[in-house]
Amino acid sequence: MAAALFGTAAVLGLGIAAGRPLDTSDLVALRIGVPSYASAVQQVNRIIAHEDSLVVPSGTSILLVHGQRAPRAIVLFHGVTNSPRQFLAFAERLYEQGANVYIPRLPEHAQPGAMHALEGMTAEQLRDCADSAVVIARGLGDTVLVAGLSAGGTMAAWVAQNRPDVRRVVVIAPAIELARLPWRLGSPVVRLAVRLPNLTRQRPRSDTIPDREDGWTTHGFGQMLRLGLAVERQAQRTAPAVQDIRLLLNAHDRTISNGAAVQVASEWRAHRAKVALVMLPDTLGLPHDVIDPRQPIKRPDVVYPILESLLLSAPRDNTAKY
Repeated sequence: MAAALFGTAAVLGLGIAAGRPLDTSDLVALRIGVPSYASAVQQVNRIIAHEDSLVVPSGTSILLVHGQRAPRAIVLFHGVTNSPRQFLAFAERLYEQGANVYIPRLPEHAQPGAMHALEGMTAEQLRDCADSAVVIARGLGDTVLVAGLSAGGTMAAWVAQNRPDVRRVVVIAPAIELARLPWRLGSPVVRLAVRLPNLTRQRPRSDTIPDREDGWTTHGFGQMLRLGLAVERQAQRTAPAVQDIRLLLNAHDRTISNGAAVQVASEWRAHRAKVALVMLPDTLGLPHDVIDPRQPIKRPDVVYPILESLLLSAPRDNTAKY
């Protein structure tokens, strides 16, 4: 009898955890203001100095600047379990064209034993990282452009929805929903991931790429998807703050749901935002991470020029393929 009662209680508990909606009402923009160029650089230097004692070698935030405000300031958000170095090669291309570029380290990333650190990552931390990066960028350049991949793509989508002081956003393979979860199961799974005890899987870290992790954590990934849920809800209700948004998706992606990203884009278009979509073809065989040149399978010769055009060019047609 006791075992039966325990089993019934456990099932009821799971049902309540899966059925009770997650709160995303606080995941809105908080910071305003335009710092001076010197103040913005000092702030990033303080962040990096703190990270030097916290993260593994080569895992700190990255700032590439020309010594003064530039016509363009570009923020790049890396993906979950990676580090700012994921975007370094691409950032250097933008820097060579005169932009000041900032790649902030995502919360709890690139630390020794990072999978356990990622257990504590929250959607609020991701929001704060995106929010503060935009404010810093306003001090670095006259026009602010933002791009991000995966979890960073979700952060870029959040910026598009919430930050009117950004000129253009490029959302790359955003982790709004996962590929292998039917949409009807997506929200309950996220609720369980956030509320149940954490599960972590961590593979050995590569000696040659110490800033990148290989594994997952249910709490950290659940919070990442909670930010995606906030973007979905906001896009349904209100127009995005940024009116020039571009999506770069990968038809071969087996990690995130392209359909969820396209649905958010449809909501933005319904609110009269200009939204362009570029789909990398399945024939390229690219993994979810289309950015990092350290990937075994990579095509920066294809992806970087497309992404550069999306970031820097005038508005393009609504849909395109390469």
